[in-house]
Amino acid sequence: MNYKDIINDIKNRNIKNTYLFYGKEYYLIENAIKEIKLTLNDGMIDFNLDIIDGREITLDQLISSIETLPFMDDRKIVILKDFELLKGKKKNFSDEDEKYFAEYIDNIPQTTTLVFVVYGDIDKRKSLVKKISENGIVFNCDKLSDMDLFKWVKKRFDKNNVIIDNAQIMYFINSEGYLDKSSEKTLSDLENEINKISSFVGKENKVTNDIIDQLSQKKVENDIFKLIDYIGQKNSSDAMKILNDMIYEGESVFGIFSMIARQFKVIMQVRQLQIQGHTSKSIAERLKLHPFVVGKALKQTKNFSDEVIVDILNSILESDFKIKNGLVRDTLSIEMLISKYCKKGS
Repeated sequence: MNYKDIINDIKNRNIKNTYLFYGKEYYLIENAIKEIKLTLNDGMIDFNLDIIDGREITLDQLISSIETLPFMDDRKIVILKDFELLKGKKKNFSDEDEKYFAEYIDNIPQTTTLVFVVYGDIDKRKSLVKKISENGIVFNCDKLSDMDLFKWVKKRFDKNNVIIDNAQIMYFINSEGYLDKSSEKTLSDLENEINKISSFVGKENKVTNDIIDQLSQKKVENDIFKLIDYIGQKNSSDAMKILNDMIYEGESVFGIFSMIARQFKVIMQVRQLQIQGHTSKSIAERLKLHPFVVGKALKQTKNFSDEVIVDILNSILESDFKIKNGLVRDTLSIEMLISKYCKKGS
């Protein structure tokens, strides 16, 4: 059964006794939880919905929640998040508890739906996983397939009332790199990019390849690389031009500060690993970064000492405080920071 079929069954009130949703695509997991919640009588939801931290619950507490009868509704829903037994951990459960609970899954009251949610991987060897599958559904919320992703992206753009052709949808998908094997991007990331593009274009206006390029996350990352390069080269005019372009294209000053800080922290890390004798490839693997990012950081180590980087990071923290307390305008603050470190001898 695919994800769409599962959601349609839930919407049609064809609900299983047990579910296990796991994986890295949090958007799909949260959507499934939302649809399951909607099956309850809204006026009685406080009585018939338990959301439990699976890292802290004990066996007795869990069974008590499962066996509590619904109040003025046909069903009670128990959502158990990050249950330790599904991850191969046993903080609150003994071997006997685990065996008992796995067998108990066969006897969950018909008036209760038990939903296991794990944000990440599970231990598929566990007998509990097999029991859940026998009594309900186990589904890995992984990346969407090509066609499903296309439909999902199109639906989000349509919802924002902007015009986009199929060719531009494909261009957007390819630009974002969501389907790349090494990509850590999620549907939530794509939705943020879709909303940013839609806001920039405006309702009833058309999305073009140029606009996608102009606002893409890859372009933002490249702009940050260029900005830091120009600061390292003491090139104030080009650094300011990049900054002004980013602000014009909708990037917040806080976001720019955050990305600058992140890249400088990467520069310090790769320098230390390089000193220890690691290659560019092994640095990328250890830090779980794209080789391109590591390559840029290695080049940028030549322009910034650790002392200067620490000073820049402290300046960013100070600027953040001043902006949030109304002591300085955000754009002026970041312009002052760039000017300071573009000066000779800084």
